[in-house]
Amino acid sequence: MEASRNFNIFDLIGSSQREKLVGFYNCKGVELADEGKLIEALNYFNKALLIDQMCKDALFNRATIKADLGKFDEARQDFSIISTINFSVTTAKSIQITSLNHLSKINFF
Repeated sequence: MEASRNFNIFDLIGSSQREKLVGFYNCKGVELADEGKLIEALNYFNKALLIDQMCKDALFNRATIKADLGKFDEARQDFSIISTINFSVTTAKSIQITSLNHLSKINFF
């Protein structure tokens, strides 16, 4: 029963198709936002984030729309998630570089 709660329909398609779908929803949201259709744009950013909840572009765009709609606490939460993602990526790259530097000092012979 627990497994069914964590099931996501988008797990059935490949990562390439998921990326394309996320990109489509994000671009469509931007297009609608540019037309002043903020609620519709928000819906498209939400669709993108249903597929990839860590998509920084969709999170940023959604946060911006939420701020435009006066939902400042919700916007702040999205911006906070983005900063967490950026911190995780920076930390992971730092660890990887440090590991490579130590690896080059090891004498394998």
